[in-house]
Amino acid sequence: MFRFDSDLLRSLLTPLYVLALGLSACAVPQRDQVYRLPAGYNFRFYDTYNVAARSFYAAHYTHFGAYETLLDYGEDAVEQMEAFHERVLWYVENPPKFEPPAEIIAPNWSKMAYETGQSMDWTHMLHSQLYDILTDDRVSDKKEAGDRAVAYYLSEPYSAFSTRGYGHRWMEAGGPWARTFRRKYPAVNGILWAYHWHHAAVYEALMESDPERRRQELDRVIAVFTDSVLLDPPQVMPLTAEIAPRFSRLLPAAAQIFDNLHMMHDVVNDIMADSAFSRRAKEAEIERLRWKMIYATQGTIVAPGMPMHGGHAMSPGSMRVPTRLPDGSWLPQGHPEARMATMEELMGPLEVTPEAERTDSADPGHAGRER
Repeated sequence: MFRFDSDLLRSLLTPLYVLALGLSACAVPQRDQVYRLPAGYNFRFYDTYNVAARSFYAAHYTHFGAYETLLDYGEDAVEQMEAFHERVLWYVENPPKFEPPAEIIAPNWSKMAYETGQSMDWTHMLHSQLYDILTDDRVSDKKEAGDRAVAYYLSEPYSAFSTRGYGHRWMEAGGPWARTFRRKYPAVNGILWAYHWHHAAVYEALMESDPERRRQELDRVIAVFTDSVLLDPPQVMPLTAEIAPRFSRLLPAAAQIFDNLHMMHDVVNDIMADSAFSRRAKEAEIERLRWKMIYATQGTIVAPGMPMHGGHAMSPGSMRVPTRLPDGSWLPQGHPEARMATMEELMGPLEVTPEAERTDSADPGHAGRER
């Protein structure tokens, strides 16, 4: 009679099991994490200005929650997005004590676009560290500390966003999906652009050297945000230099990085809301745009031109670009007295300066990421 030998079967199957694990590991991105730069100022912003720190949580919830809603319910999820909009407004008024991670807010989207979520979270961590640096009065040289934090951020070049200023190019001309989300869901899009203003305005408030004056400015920013900006959101996505000119002069690379992060957030919104793309096509398109906007490729990528006509024409007045006045203040893009950009400036490729040149032209398929 045949007798089942469990030990023999185990010895035969174990090598196959190990091989299967190895093959499955090669099929997905490596999912380890890199933590923020160790420093005594970490979490100083949260501990000192807790209300201001928690006021950002609804922004991240809105970004990732919108992605998840569109993925779960489809591109034309009008009712679900209206319900989501109401939850966002509640979240604005009732922020949690700690911010929930993207994987909790958008578990399915985080699996679909893991690399993009990593780039966003890595940049949010830089956001947090620069708020801490500007808050901590023990940090005497803000620029040195800020530059060190930015350098640490850029040490992950396949996750970090570019330090080049692309304006609104990727949002408006990166693909046929441009403007889809703001056309379908203007209320949610308005909240996101209001928060892009809020992020930059907090930086500018923290530039005040006197602690009491700094707290007053933060209180003012939050009041203006909730009483004005959130109720009448910007019609064009704000750029950091418009809202935070002093911060942008102190750390210009960081200002460009944050503009590129905000553009990538909007790019993902548009792609997720475009019904012409299948789920697999969305995944590929999101990664295509991320790859064009990261630090590792910034010296080899030519930015798209801004569309002037056709189905994705720019809105009236948006050819007027942010303009600095003699007194140091800024006029926002679209302001009737702002400088009108030339056609060559808008349509031509960006100039690559020698210090920005990079020879790394690897493609996403064999990027040597260390995350």
